[in-house]
Amino acid sequence: MNTMGLNPNLITLKCVLFLFFGALGALLPFIPNHITKLGLPRNEAIIISAIAPLIALIGPLVAAPLSDRLAGGAVGGPRSKTGRYLRVMISTCCVLATIFYWLLTLVPPVMTRSPEVSFMCDESGGFILQDKCGGERPCYDWGSRKGVVLVKNCIFSCNTSTSYKGETTTAAPLEDASPEYADYYDGAINIINEPEGVAPPQNPADYLPEPYPHLCFKNASDNDVCEVYTEFFSIKLMLGLTASLELQDNTTEDVCKYPFDEPFHCRIPTKKADELRRDSGDPNCNPVVTCAIQDPYNNSNSLLKQSQCGYNNISYWLYLFIKSFADIFVAAAVTLLATAVVIATRETSTGRGDIGKQYACAALGFGLFAPIIGGCADGRFFEAAICFTVLMALAVIILLVDEKMPLSPPEWWWHTRCGLLALPMSAVRSYGLETAALAAILFSLGVFWNSIDSFLPWHIAKLSAGTSLIIGLTITVGAIPAVLFLIFAEKIVDYCGHSNILIFCFVNYILHHLALLLIDTSNPAPYLLLCEFLEIFTLHVMYVTAVLYLRHLVPRKLTACGQALPVIAHFCLGRFVGAFLGGTAHDEYPYNFTRVHQAFTIAAAIVAFIYYCAYHFYLKPKCAAPVHLPPDPAPAIIQSMNGNGSYTPLRVYHNSKSKKGHFRY
Repeated sequence: MNTMGLNPNLITLKCVLFLFFGALGALLPFIPNHITKLGLPRNEAIIISAIAPLIALIGPLVAAPLSDRLAGGAVGGPRSKTGRYLRVMISTCCVLATIFYWLLTLVPPVMTRSPEVSFMCDESGGFILQDKCGGERPCYDWGSRKGVVLVKNCIFSCNTSTSYKGETTTAAPLEDASPEYADYYDGAINIINEPEGVAPPQNPADYLPEPYPHLCFKNASDNDVCEVYTEFFSIKLMLGLTASLELQDNTTEDVCKYPFDEPFHCRIPTKKADELRRDSGDPNCNPVVTCAIQDPYNNSNSLLKQSQCGYNNISYWLYLFIKSFADIFVAAAVTLLATAVVIATRETSTGRGDIGKQYACAALGFGLFAPIIGGCADGRFFEAAICFTVLMALAVIILLVDEKMPLSPPEWWWHTRCGLLALPMSAVRSYGLETAALAAILFSLGVFWNSIDSFLPWHIAKLSAGTSLIIGLTITVGAIPAVLFLIFAEKIVDYCGHSNILIFCFVNYILHHLALLLIDTSNPAPYLLLCEFLEIFTLHVMYVTAVLYLRHLVPRKLTACGQALPVIAHFCLGRFVGAFLGGTAHDEYPYNFTRVHQAFTIAAAIVAFIYYCAYHFYLKPKCAAPVHLPPDPAPAIIQSMNGNGSYTPLRVYHNSKSKKGHFRY
């Protein structure tokens, strides 16, 4: 019985979805900042964000077939009458996910001390000087390891100290202004005349500017390459180091000297070397090119990161292991909840259900608790874990107590376009191509989504007025408006078509990546919230569309396996690739953010165009299901049903031409 359009049998299911996704919204947005607050470098945080969802696909791969098996539809076993197996499985996943997320609070912070370090090279080779950590590990053993060293502020000097960080004193290059910029200069023009009576220099060498340091090495093609350093940019070098050289003349020296393990030298003009010796007053001065190292222990793929005093990777491996297991059970729970929604909302008379209204409650919970944790608890992980635990506990209690939740598997299913017959198992082969195309699209959407979502807190932290409340509001501004869409989701998707909705999602990601390039950093909050409205709204639209699509493509006996497809393709594999690609926008090179999002904008447009053409010109004509008409009865049957042979009874087939059963795939 429906009361005011609300099915009382589904109230508890709505509560479970509200609590479960509310718990996810309270915790997941604040995990990226929790990783970095523990002291883990960003490149390790990117690896954790990528590998954890890849391992998490174990959850749907195990839970979905097990659920279908326990339902009794795949192996001919006894059919479940109450769906208790499904409620117990969801409860178990929620409890285990809560336990593993609490274990993240036990991961020890990384306590390191960054020793002073500098880059040196001369005509004979190059080396790195680094302060020793102490007697427990005097100098680091590099082995065959290579990594990135980003050098800046290079000067000619006799300085061999590890604490060099001074600015370069080399002269700026002589440049002529381009004529195209002449009209845009509105400053005063100052002409400096040479003083009268001063003779110009007689030596032509005095006209030459200060020489620039040249860093020379062999590239991958074994060719000599020289990088000319100026103060306007840094030089990125991929280097390997050998064991430290012992300083024989001073056994008490507290510095490790690591020579490069490959050909490398710096050009030092003879005139400059003589000038250095003269200015230093030390005849034993050995002229070198001295460079500071930019972010020696924090940049991506840093060679020096593991040589920090006290560094160990125990925290990294613990965090990766624990978070991966937590994500396994979250992914499994999302799959099983989607299965429960599809089963509980079945309406076999029309092939429709009430899926959208259930996920409207999920979106409401997802968007409600994130700003509460961000604003009231400043996004702290401990408080977020408490809220996560309380909401999960309430969801588990409802699942275990409510025996009347309509989760018993259906006896049959209306899958065909006219609502005549239930789809046989051969439908897996019939719709295999369309299902594979849907999986590819969900994977692509997952890449575009996670390239933004995983590292959005980092981006917000770099902007002015970036707070944990803004992080929470980025979830709310998209989730709450999505509630209205989800209430009428089935009607909207049926009217527009699944493929057109998915293309709309690609368009939103094009706009989102493009908008991130244009955000005004002086007042970013309004623009950022508008961008996140597109992202979170698109996420909900995509997921409910995939659930509705697969409800009709996949036979009843594989209901859980069908609902596992969007979780695996979008939230696991798509998140894995998206985290690696999106992570490149947040390394030490500031221009990478612009370049990465430009590439994602172009890629989203290309994929959307390819999918539109492939679907409408190939998949739709090829995969269109024929209309099944009832066979003509045999004459003998007609004669037996009609005694006088002059009247043929009208056989009524339920919903044979109903518009409501005609799904626009």
